[in-house]
Amino acid sequence: MSLTAYVLHIAGIGLLGIEELPGAPLEVLPVFIVVITLFAMSWSRYFRRGPLECLLNNATKIAERVK
Repeated sequence: MSLTAYVLHIAGIGLLGIEELPGAPLEVLPVFIVVITLFAMSWSRYFRRGPLECLLNNATKIAERVK
């Protein structure tokens, strides 16, 4: 789930335009933490891996067959 959380964090920064500000607003950090934590907890109830981790796992399984 760490890859998914990292990518969502970077996507959130891009969508909010935070990288264009001189200093990232400190109020955004707790919101990121809460949203990602809630998403990760709810996702892990039903799935073993995060969505991007699952895609990466499937891609490596396909590559494993190509020898």
